[in-house]
Amino acid sequence: MRKLGFLTILLSGLLLAGHAVADPSEADRATARALAGEGYQALQAKDYATAADRFGRADALVHAPTLMTDWARALVGLGKFVEAQERYEQVIREGVEPKAPKSWQRALSDAGTELTALKPRLAWVTINVSGSNDARVTIDGAPVPAAALGVRRAVDPGSRSVRVAAKGYLPKKRTVDLAEGAEQQVDFTLEADPDLQEASASAEAPQAAANASGSHVRRSYAYIAFGVGGAGLLVGGITGALALGKRSELKSSDQCSGSICSSEVTTKVNAYHHYGTVSGIGLGVGVVGIGAGTVLWFLSKKGEDAPPAQGLVLHPFIGVGSVGAVGSF
Repeated sequence: MRKLGFLTILLSGLLLAGHAVADPSEADRATARALAGEGYQALQAKDYATAADRFGRADALVHAPTLMTDWARALVGLGKFVEAQERYEQVIREGVEPKAPKSWQRALSDAGTELTALKPRLAWVTINVSGSNDARVTIDGAPVPAAALGVRRAVDPGSRSVRVAAKGYLPKKRTVDLAEGAEQQVDFTLEADPDLQEASASAEAPQAAANASGSHVRRSYAYIAFGVGGAGLLVGGITGALALGKRSELKSSDQCSGSICSSEVTTKVNAYHHYGTVSGIGLGVGVVGIGAGTVLWFLSKKGEDAPPAQGLVLHPFIGVGSVGAVGSF
């Protein structure tokens, strides 16, 4: 009869709760009353898992301090002290109106008393991680925020599985056995994953080979450019000397007056202009070739430290009175 009387008071308080919140439907209140009854019976039978489930569902439908307090009691029975503490704290934070039902007033009073008794039973763990600044830490699969690392963190007593992982490092896992009220520090030092280091080295090898290959190609182009430049200078020098010889002959002959020559020496005049043009082109190609070869030679020297070049593209040009080349790397 005593259990029945208590259950009646609980359900009556729940009925009043239906009018204290944002008007749950009649179906919600009926469902919540049924769930509260099942939860109370399960709590008395120490079936804490069923009790926690039923009180949690009932409170989601019709929020009341009586449901929250019994929910916290069921969580304590399951050993979920941290969650139970939060349920008790919520009842105390929300409080009750002075004219609230006696069952609500008693639930508030019980929440304060039971919370005081629960707090010393909480376990605490401090997790320190070195070796990486972006480690991901979990306790029994639940993530631990970075802000909670290196400081005391409340946990449920018992055997807790702590796992630490970070990109590029070997994951580590440790089981920590904590008695009620115990406090423990757990230190992790992450080590680089050798498999990932080997994979990174393997990925860098083709890049190094490409750099070496690019350096070899640039050096080959440098030799070619030096060869072309040397040949240009040689041709330019020879034809320049021939042009000067023809010019000297024309100036010393009596067939020319200033820059005007008679038709009898037209062949010599044409030869002079021909040698002069060829000499200019040769010297221009020589200068461009030597310059390009020098650039390519220096690039080949530092090719192993720099990304592979896209290659040298030269575009020679010959204009009226000018010769040269433009290019890109």
